[in-house]
Amino acid sequence: MYVIEHALLNLGKNKGRNSLLAIIILAIITTTVVALAIYNTAQTVMEETRRALQCAVRVAPQRSSPGTGVAVTAGGGQQEAAVTLEQYLAFASSQHLDGADVKEGGRNADEVDAVYFLKRPELLAVFEAELRDKGLPDNYSVKTDESTFASVAGPVESLQKLSLTFLLIVLVLGAVIMVLLSFIVIRERKYEIGVLRAMGMKKEKIALGLWTETIIITCLCFVLGMGAGSILSQPVSDAILAGQAETSAPGSSSLADRLNEAQGVVPPTTKIDIAIDPVTALEIFAVSILLASIAGIIAVSRITKSEPIKILMERN
Repeated sequence: MYVIEHALLNLGKNKGRNSLLAIIILAIITTTVVALAIYNTAQTVMEETRRALQCAVRVAPQRSSPGTGVAVTAGGGQQEAAVTLEQYLAFASSQHLDGADVKEGGRNADEVDAVYFLKRPELLAVFEAELRDKGLPDNYSVKTDESTFASVAGPVESLQKLSLTFLLIVLVLGAVIMVLLSFIVIRERKYEIGVLRAMGMKKEKIALGLWTETIIITCLCFVLGMGAGSILSQPVSDAILAGQAETSAPGSSSLADRLNEAQGVVPPTTKIDIAIDPVTALEIFAVSILLASIAGIIAVSRITKSEPIKILMERN
């Protein structure tokens, strides 16, 4: 209890020095919140988008003669397209589906565009077998359009990599700055440490007191940094995605658009709703305490190695 009371007393005495330390810690925590929140949210969006695309199954002729509505077999012969709009609609009644999007005037040979949304990606083989039993010809394919994932999730993946790079830079530079600043602070308090040790206070207790001061400042900055980071995360994410949209090919695939409507997948090229969940907040708190502890331990260890009499003589 004495250590905490002494730490609080010292925080009140050295407002200027502690304010500078608080500004540095607050900046580190705020930028960490922004980067980590964007990274974790982008990861979640990518996983959801990938799963949604794996659940989207397209049924279409494998190859067809343009404008004829006639499918071409592997041997070059022609075979009348047997699947009608009514059959496409009947396929949608499968118990393995969460929904379907069947439209006339599509790009298939029979002028029907059909996409079926599985409850789970693992049901693809079962669903295809069911369609074959219902009369789907062998020259029709039943497959997921996984190639769409690259175009749909590309901007999100770039955003995730950028946020991770930014996070690593912030943590490395933050750790270096914290260590240097701690050295400066401890050197200014070298005489105080010498007096405490001359009075008989153990090195471990002195180190604990100094560490407690840093942790108190860090906890206060964590609360402020979480609030500031939560406010800044969304605008930063929107700005980055807007910049990517200007340099990428405009528009997204029709399948991606229908996924957005049928499955509720947010179009990554438009906006990602950044959210800070309890896990992210805990990660940020752990990183903040770790950086503060490393900086404090490195700096304090250098000072506490000196003998009290030597510290006092240097002051005189």
